Formats: sequence, structure tokens, C-alpha cells
Amino acid sequence: MNTNNLIVRNANIVTPNQVIQKGTLIIENGRIKDICHHSQPESSNYPSIDAQGKYLIPGIIDIHTDAMDLEICPRSSADFPIATAFRELERRMCGCGYTTVYHSIHLGSRMYEKELRSKYSRMQIFEEVYRASKKDSLINNKIHLRYEITGIEEFHQAVELIQKGYVDLFSFMDHTPSEELLQNEEKLKAFAKRKRHSEDQAKSYIEEELKRPKLSKELIVELISLLKNKNIAIASHDDDLPKQVNENYAMGIDLCEFPINIETARRATELGMWVIGGASNVLRGGSNIGNLSVEEAISKRVINVLCSDYYPPAILHSIFKLSSNNIVTLPEAVNLASLNAAKAARISEKTGSIEIEKQADFLLVDYSNQFACLLYTIVNGNVSGEFKPNKSRIYELSV
Repeated sequence: MNTNNLIVRNANIVTPNQVIQKGTLIIENGRIKDICHHSQPESSNYPSIDAQGKYLIPGIIDIHTDAMDLEICPRSSADFPIATAFRELERRMCGCGYTTVYHSIHLGSRMYEKELRSKYSRMQIFEEVYRASKKDSLINNKIHLRYEITGIEEFHQAVELIQKGYVDLFSFMDHTPSEELLQNEEKLKAFAKRKRHSEDQAKSYIEEELKRPKLSKELIVELISLLKNKNIAIASHDDDLPKQVNENYAMGIDLCEFPINIETARRATELGMWVIGGASNVLRGGSNIGNLSVEEAISKRVINVLCSDYYPPAILHSIFKLSSNNIVTLPEAVNLASLNAAKAARISEKTGSIEIEKQADFLLVDYSNQFACLLYTIVNGNVSGEFKPNKSRIYELSV
């Protein structure tokens, strides 16, 4: 239903600091006009939803999801039209509770390009995704440029994309394997298994990657300066030492994505950085490659943002898992996926929480059976879902 005016009654409304039991949310022109601490009777010509005591939470903001490249090319050489991939992915992300998504698109990664063998150039993908994001859409779509620092030849492309205004978030990637893999037989075997290589093939791959030159610190600083001038949030990736975090912070990087261990996450938190962990890690019960447990890191207050990474359904389920396991309160769990993510991406003045005057981006969720069942995704006051109207102008949930 496309209407920017709406009333949601009888909802358990999750604000940044509390859960308002059986409250009412009033939306006008796509923004939150009022939050009432009681369920109001019908008193308006606006369409309304009786939430029946379900949870009303802010829409999820995902600042790192790798889904777009895989949607375009799900198998090696199997390319699909970019516009089709964009719309189909957007529909699924909406169905997972996302109201704002930063599509993480890589640049400069020979490894990914070799694996995908796509017919599309990197610039073509960025340009078509950007164009699609500016058309009518179900959710708010943005671009997160993941720049591999071994992609020296792509430096000027990165600059061009930033200057064109395509980039809303930027991260520096370095997926060069560690020399330690060559010395540690157990880790080498695990690496070979992940890459589906023999141990000899894995050794050759690691040796070749270690020879690859990286972007100079001077050029990294130049990129950071350009990003700062554009007010674009900047992230590092896979930091494994507090020393690394100190260096990144000193250069002006303010997000720490996927720290490898607790010590690194703790140092980033001490510096006031936004520290991002994967919700897939929470939902699965740990890392699939032996890195830190995101649930443990959240319990120790050293991770403050969740992203979906490689599994879009993970965030909604992780929110309720963290709350049910008493790791954090429900408002704190929701903030990890909404308000904190919005602050990290510098859009919290507009969205990210259920507060008066913010965009009406929120979800209606049924958790009555200890399973997070998404009933509606509402973006800018527009409802995505089916309604069953009764004789009045009240719309009852079809559950």
C-alpha cells in the first residue's frame, strides 16, 4: 500500500531506550509524527494497522552485504542483467527487513574477478547499480565501495567513482594471505580446503599473492582526504592487531569492520570507532574460520554494529537471539542493526530509530513462537505487504 500517512496501533514499540507496550505510532508524509504510550482508538481518516501486540522495530540498516555481486553473477561466467539482479535482490532484502542497504561492491580484487569471470567491467556494475538506486525503489539503496589495496591499477577508478557521487561508504580491503600460513601446516590445510586447492596449489597461490604490490600509504592518505571532504564514512577490514587499529585511526579511518580478535575490537572501541561484526557469526554461533565470536564481543561491549555480510536473513534473527539469550536488552540489540549502523554511516539524523520527525522506516515482527517472523517492512511510510480490509478503514493483519 502506497500511502505516506499511516497509524499503527496496539504495538510493542522498540525505541532506542525502551519498549513501549501496546503503543501507537502516527505517520504523516512519510515521517513519524507522534509516539503514544497507549493504543488509540480509530480517530483518523488515515489507514491503520492493528499490530495485535507484535513488535514494531526500526528498519534494519545494512552497511556491509556482499549480495549484489553474487546476485549479478551467482556462478562463474553466469551473468544476469544488472537491472534485473538489482530489483530481485532489493525485493529479497525488503523481505528480510532491510529499509536501507549499502550494497558492498568490490574494486581491485583480482581474486574475485578471476573467480566470477563476469562479462561486466567493474565500472559498468557501479554505474548501473547507481542508476538503478536512483529510480523508484522498495528500499533505500546505497553503495559501499570495497577497495582492495592490491588493486593499484584501479586507484583512479576509485577516485572517479567517489567524485561522481556514486559512493556512500568506503572500505579499505587487504585480503593478502598471511605469511604465517606457509609456516603453519594446520592453517595451510584449512586455507587449502576453503579455496578448494591442494596444499601445493595453496602454497603457490599464497606465494604469488605475497609478491603483489600494495597501494602506498601516500595514496591511501590521498583517498582518505577525498572521502573526508565528501563526508563519506571510511572503514578498515579484518584488522588483527591493536597496532593496526591505532594506525588506521591516526589516518582518519573511523569504522573497524570484522576485527579478528577481541583485543583488536577492544582497542577500536576504546578509540571511539564503530566496530562492525557479522550477524551470520551470531546466528551460527561463531566464526566459520576460527575468528572472534561476535556474540561474545557484543557481550563485552566491543562490537556495536551488526551487518549481514554474506547471509541477508541473519540480522533480524540475531537481534532476537541476542535479546533472548540476555546478551543485551532488546532495544540494545535493535540499535546494533539500526541506530548504531545509521550513526556509523552518518545518516542517523534521518533514519535508524523510532523517534519523532525521523523517516517512517520500521518493521512489524511477530516473535510469539520464539522465531522472528517479519510481517511488514515499511519504508518512508509505505507498507510492503498484504492487507485484509474490514468494513472500517482499519487494516487487520493477515496472520
